[in-house]
Amino acid sequence: MITAKELAEKLNGRAYGDSFDDVKQEAKESGLVIVYGASDDLMEFDGAIYDEGGCFDGGRVYFDRNGVDQEGEERANWIDAVWCDGMNRDGLPATWTYETEIPCERFDIWEDGEVYCVGLVFSIEDLK
Repeated sequence: MITAKELAEKLNGRAYGDSFDDVKQEAKESGLVIVYGASDDLMEFDGAIYDEGGCFDGGRVYFDRNGVDQEGEERANWIDAVWCDGMNRDGLPATWTYETEIPCERFDIWEDGEVYCVGLVFSIEDLK
């Protein structure tokens, strides 16, 4: 078993495009969900939830333990994707950041020397 904090530390500093294959199974077995950006329009979910939500130019993605609601119907949990208007913990601008009420740990994904995404790790047990 791995904690959200330990998993976020393992993911921190990786490059955009990394597969996370080395941690996906451990995350799933530990009940942890990894959230990160892909392209300019996707919020990826990996680990205990495997899905993706559309968030072109930012927006809110609703989901529950079964995954994302692609129709945009409200489910118990949400994450707001912020496009090109957020910063990481060190105050550096990031292409993708996320806001949520779910208790989570954060990690940075880099691309060409800049912060591409501030991803999230949280426990599926913390979902409503």
